[in-house]
Amino acid sequence: MNVRMIPWLLALVALAFLLGVSRFAVWPVVLVWLLVLAVVWVVSRSMTTTRGQRIGIALVLLPILFLLAFEGGWWLIPADLAWLAVELIERRGTGMAA
Repeated sequence: MNVRMIPWLLALVALAFLLGVSRFAVWPVVLVWLLVLAVVWVVSRSMTTTRGQRIGIALVLLPILFLLAFEGGWWLIPADLAWLAVELIERRGTGMAA
């Protein structure tokens, strides 16, 4: 398992937990978030970004998720923080020669 998969798995587990806790009452919201995550997954696989860009995106995403807290964004904040931690800790893909 790649350490870069941890944020994605956290996002899926959080949405599944939200679905279970709400007894499927918020399934439309979870479905929208799953669609957004699927689009981001597909687009991110086709793009090449630097470490700095990924850190910047993760930092910009935090306030957006706070603003979307009532629409389920609150449940994705741990995944975003995990993504930020992975990018800050891992040195692979920095674009710098060692």
